[in-house]
Amino acid sequence: MSSSIYSHLGGLFRKSSKPSATASAAAVTINSSQQTASEPTRLTAAATKEKQLESLVKKFKKNSESPRFRRRHLNYEPAVRRLASAGRLSSIHDILNHQKQYKDITNERFTVRLLWLYGKSQMSDHALDLFEEMPQLNCLRTVLSFNALLAACVHSKQFDKTVKLFREIPEKLAIQPDIVSYNTVIKAFCELGSLDTAVSMMDELDKNGIHATSATFNTLLYAFYKSGRFDEAEKIWGLMEKKNVSADARSYNAKLHGLVKDKRVMEAVGVVEGMEDRGVKPDGVSYNVLIKGFVDEGHSNEVKRWYKKMIDNECTLDLATFRMLIPFACDTGDIDFAHELCKKSIDENRIYIKGILRVINKLVEQSKINEAKELMELGSSIRVLREKLSTQTQGMEAIGCHHNSEEEEPSLQD
Repeated sequence: MSSSIYSHLGGLFRKSSKPSATASAAAVTINSSQQTASEPTRLTAAATKEKQLESLVKKFKKNSESPRFRRRHLNYEPAVRRLASAGRLSSIHDILNHQKQYKDITNERFTVRLLWLYGKSQMSDHALDLFEEMPQLNCLRTVLSFNALLAACVHSKQFDKTVKLFREIPEKLAIQPDIVSYNTVIKAFCELGSLDTAVSMMDELDKNGIHATSATFNTLLYAFYKSGRFDEAEKIWGLMEKKNVSADARSYNAKLHGLVKDKRVMEAVGVVEGMEDRGVKPDGVSYNVLIKGFVDEGHSNEVKRWYKKMIDNECTLDLATFRMLIPFACDTGDIDFAHELCKKSIDENRIYIKGILRVINKLVEQSKINEAKELMELGSSIRVLREKLSTQTQGMEAIGCHHNSEEEEPSLQD
């Protein structure tokens, strides 16, 4: 979040006594010229950020000296995520390579953590180098580290490499692939557009006595529906039933994505309504996808009806929900609905700053000063707001890690 936005929010949410309509309007109207930083200011901010990142690397390496620090995976992910978002891949390699001096590196699970972090940062070449170096580090290589390497390739969008390693490493190292290995390579084939080859892997699973899981089928369903191959997707459902694998919410969400993308929104409604009849509860993604279909068609009443169902069913509201609904409410002139959404987003700690600013301006334009002031007062403490934003954007800034409900993909785990 830029300093200019924080500066604007500081003025926007600062409490004031008895503001007039004119003063309120002046307080909330965004002045683009004020938000444009001068060249020296930008250079200073860049230099400050660079120093902060250098300090992060130095502090992380110092903290790594503590066994207690090294034992916690959560100590690693935020630092790597922040460096990745800044494009500091060399610094990521620096702090992860630094870990090899500690005895923990002989523990495969510790090394898998490093492989995973390389993958999340889209650094599959470094992941492969570490995997090949594991014997010299006295670290045993099993299917666990093999799967981490495959996942690193998938996250790095190196799908050809994923397939190549899947075929070469098991025979070379006498590692027996498991269901996670197969789920990963099936994902790679799907991303390559080789959907028929992905399906043919089911025969290999049967041959090796490995049972497919819902994650296996969900990967296939997403790929076929995304490609518009609905008839073949229906065959995947039949294969699931044949193999006694129960569909879950993600299975149905794959179909919902396909139907909405194909502008078959009413069919998507039927899918959601039929899920509970089959013992599967629609989740936040289910409702988000369906609501998006009605947003795209401009059906305000249906949007509000399904949003209410989403609330009534206590589904998780994520940032994507508000990024979609707040602009829609503003565009359709339903400022009361937009106001309600803003309050809900703050309550759920899913703060969509741009949307809230827009709604406050709209409220002031319509002389709804009390409502505008209410939104201001909900975020009256800029320090608290920053803390919320920091928590929220940690996941959003991750490379390849953040959750986007509009493009949800299934997990590769069994």
